[in-house]
Amino acid sequence: MRTRTREVVRMLATFRHSAHCRSLRAAAAAQEARDLANEPSPDDAPEEDERAEPDMPSLIRKPRPGMH
Repeated sequence: MRTRTREVVRMLATFRHSAHCRSLRAAAAAQEARDLANEPSPDDAPEEDERAEPDMPSLIRKPRPGMH
């Protein structure tokens, strides 16, 4: 079996590190999306402004739990 050079080992470590960072960023983005989905939206709070239309549907949909 051939021995790997230091450059190849270093390159593999860099790839592993970047993949780990990518997965951490994806997990952080997913957590932020869950946090935003669980926050009460401003539409849920009663508004004192009479100019707003209460029957107007929200244009932003919250993601369903468990959906990708």
